[in-house]
Amino acid sequence: MKKILVIRLSSLGDIVLTQSVMQALRNEFPDSQIHYLTKKVYSPIVEMFNCVDEIHYWENKYSLLKNLRKLKFDLAIDLHSKFNTFIIKSFISAKRTVTYNKKHLLRRQIVKKRTNKTISSTVALYFTALRKIGLESEVSTPNLFPVNNAVMPEVFPTGNQAKYIGLFPGALHKTKQYPVEQLAEFIDSVPTEWDCQFLTFGSKAERLLAEELNSLTEINIIDLCGKLDLQQLVFAINKMDAVITNDSGPMHIAAALEKPQIAIFGATHPKLGFAPMNEKAILLFADLPCRPCSLHGGKECPLKHFNCMKSIAAEQILNSLKIIIS
Repeated sequence: MKKILVIRLSSLGDIVLTQSVMQALRNEFPDSQIHYLTKKVYSPIVEMFNCVDEIHYWENKYSLLKNLRKLKFDLAIDLHSKFNTFIIKSFISAKRTVTYNKKHLLRRQIVKKRTNKTISSTVALYFTALRKIGLESEVSTPNLFPVNNAVMPEVFPTGNQAKYIGLFPGALHKTKQYPVEQLAEFIDSVPTEWDCQFLTFGSKAERLLAEELNSLTEINIIDLCGKLDLQQLVFAINKMDAVITNDSGPMHIAAALEKPQIAIFGATHPKLGFAPMNEKAILLFADLPCRPCSLHGGKECPLKHFNCMKSIAAEQILNSLKIIIS
């Protein structure tokens, strides 16, 4: 195998999870040129895979496709399975193309409570693409290899006196977001003798959420929302003693860095294959008959009560953090 192209255009967490496939390909074909196609914003993550030769950006699409066609790939692996990626595969004319088994129908059946089956992980689904080319590589956990010299904002702490706890209060969809009032209640309940310094992370769009959290708690929180690029974000997560997230991309980054973490699930469910692949992860979710109510979350609770998040008490997060720091 001389040239291999792997396609995954988005999003953050899904791209992190493809690292295992890339490493398996590198192990099986050590002399091959392994290329990766994604959106430019996610390229810093792919650079941290430590096993990719060249990254192509999903922009200037017509000229990009012409250039990819000229490379004459022996194999194209589609780990996205969308209309866009179907067009890409058709245009570049690789000698062979394979697409992972997305199990979209099974996931819909799980959401609609029509089956008791579960999906072990999204990574396991990605590995179905390798099975199609005859590779029986064992499903492995993703790993990221962050830079160790990222230039950080002055507000980022550099000492080691406190235990650094990274908070990601946001999520792409509202029903995946733990109520900020309860998160503040948890923060205020942390004993001072635990010596915890909290830091909030997120995008520019989540600055207001971080400000609201700050206004609700008496604890000094270092706010880094919207202040870090992806390289800096991974560097920062790697410096944390524990990370608390909703079901989101940063959850998978923390797992790929093998950080102790608390992952909170609301409308979605680990049995859909979204749980972090990390032995140091503690998962918090309510065992309710209405869960999961959607595959990726939504704008509001369909039943208007949002008990999937509200019933996860601040004390549960506190007890989970106690397990981690002790």
